[in-house]
Amino acid sequence: MRARIPIGAALALLAAVVAQAHPGLHHDIAQASEAIDKEPARAELYVERAYLERLDEEYDAALIDLNSAQRFDPGNLRVAAERGMTLSAMGQYAEAEAELTRFVGHGGTAPTFAERAKVRARLGKNREAVSDYASAIALRPDIELYIERGTLQESLGDLAGAAAGYREGRTKLGEAVTLDLALIRVETSRKRFASALELIAGQLARASVKTDWYLRRADVLDAAGRTTEAQADRETALREADIAVERTGSGLQLYSRAKVQVALGRIEEAKQDLELVLEKSPRFAEAREMLAKLTTADNDKRMKP
Repeated sequence: MRARIPIGAALALLAAVVAQAHPGLHHDIAQASEAIDKEPARAELYVERAYLERLDEEYDAALIDLNSAQRFDPGNLRVAAERGMTLSAMGQYAEAEAELTRFVGHGGTAPTFAERAKVRARLGKNREAVSDYASAIALRPDIELYIERGTLQESLGDLAGAAAGYREGRTKLGEAVTLDLALIRVETSRKRFASALELIAGQLARASVKTDWYLRRADVLDAAGRTTEAQADRETALREADIAVERTGSGLQLYSRAKVQVALGRIEEAKQDLELVLEKSPRFAEAREMLAKLTTADNDKRMKP
């Protein structure tokens, strides 16, 4: 038999909502139920089962177990944390915020601060959410948390704060592509073109396939008014894309070349590449969406007098 998830580990992690249950989760719930049958007055066992039920999207059952846990141990703050996570998963954000606040008021953990940040963002409390993300990052630096905080800061117009946060993430976690992309976007918006171009140069030096990075550099150069250089980068990107397609012929490389064709205004060539992508990978959603947009735009253009 598989070992039961330890109570301490399950509660300490207080993981964010999992979209789909892993195989064997029902077995874990059954084991938790067996433990409750043996010790029906032990509050921690109800919290553990509630945690597992939340992962299995059995939210009502989880709340019932948390009520039982609170009855047996009214001062157990883990009940507030798990109830807050469950209510958040149910979309009951105001109630979730209250429960999570009850827990983090006594210290908090990275997952609970991060969850309250998401809840507060849902409630339109973006500045408070940024603060919660900072608390979560201080406890456990994580790329996703840096990106989520930075995105909120950008929405608030705090581009300098967002840039500083992305740079902090790069310092602590390394030069992750997602952090570089976010920082390039912000630095371009701030008209700090040299900084954005330096980041792209670093990625170009490391990338085995450089097509997309040439396209990004072209966009930055365009924003800086350096249109001739931008056009040269798009043509370089096309040469890179041609080589990649000849080498692998994969749907991903064809999709990448289609993006270059669009950037160069070669719409028919782009549509041909996208049709080939969908022949190879009918479920390639991004390619299907791009082809639909190009076809619609082309039809609208033809209908105009």
